[in-house]
Amino acid sequence: MRQEEILITGAAGQVGTELRTLFPNAMHVTRNEYDLTIEKDVQRMYREKRPKTVIHAAARVGGIKDNVSYPACYLDDNVLMNTLLLKHARKNKVDRFIAILSSCIYPDMVDEYPLKEDDVFKGAPAPANFFYAYSKRLMAIQIDAYNKQYGTKYNYVIPCNLYGPNNKEYSTRSHFPLALLTKIKRAVENNENHIVLFGDGKPMRQFMHSRDLAKVIKIMIDQNIYESFNVAPEENMTIDDIAKIGLSVTKNEHLKIKYEDSSLAGQYRKDISTSKMKSLIGEYKFISLVDGLQEVYKNL
Repeated sequence: MRQEEILITGAAGQVGTELRTLFPNAMHVTRNEYDLTIEKDVQRMYREKRPKTVIHAAARVGGIKDNVSYPACYLDDNVLMNTLLLKHARKNKVDRFIAILSSCIYPDMVDEYPLKEDDVFKGAPAPANFFYAYSKRLMAIQIDAYNKQYGTKYNYVIPCNLYGPNNKEYSTRSHFPLALLTKIKRAVENNENHIVLFGDGKPMRQFMHSRDLAKVIKIMIDQNIYESFNVAPEENMTIDDIAKIGLSVTKNEHLKIKYEDSSLAGQYRKDISTSKMKSLIGEYKFISLVDGLQEVYKNL
């Protein structure tokens, strides 16, 4: 596959930025060029770009508080862009379509962990990200439906929580690692003795550097892997443990951690299985959380 035939949506986002580095000669599109929630823009994009492969990294994403505050926006925007991108990919004879989903599509609670790919429909997603999760779960259903009806070879990846260098300003839409490190930096600058985090610190999470997800996607394309699967490192830690690592790597262990609004703690556990990933691509060495958080902090 020639890079010139690959189109990457969300090229200015966290994963899209990493994909831009790995696929420098691909077509990188952003919201400034095409609004993917508007059908005419999507039609124009396919007409002008004529891709053979689409890596769909665009999405409306954000932290728990933003998801709770704007559920309709998260559902509407993601369902629209996912549906339009997929619909017109087929109409324009796109050979490969790889969508990036999220581990929040999995049920809030199951009997056994880690979560395997066939656990997706064993229950409803967690309340905190319910509407975003359903928009991503629907993307999986849409791809499976297209493959069944039209004989396409489209697929998706289900990553754990992501983080990475990010030039965006911290806001209520920021994910946990950026929020954590930004709060640490501000506490130091303002000579404060603590940071405040949402929830209670008890939920457990796998965190993966966005560069690792981009590299796995490149492996999928290079090795012609058409199956859908989870992507994550094995490490699964509590939010409190991750926060303490953040304090350690920034050399600010003196700061205390205070929690507020336990209703925003989120899903207690959602670690995902990596067995299928390993069977498809073999062993993969992920960027360590310590190294990754240090990189993000340096870029703030």
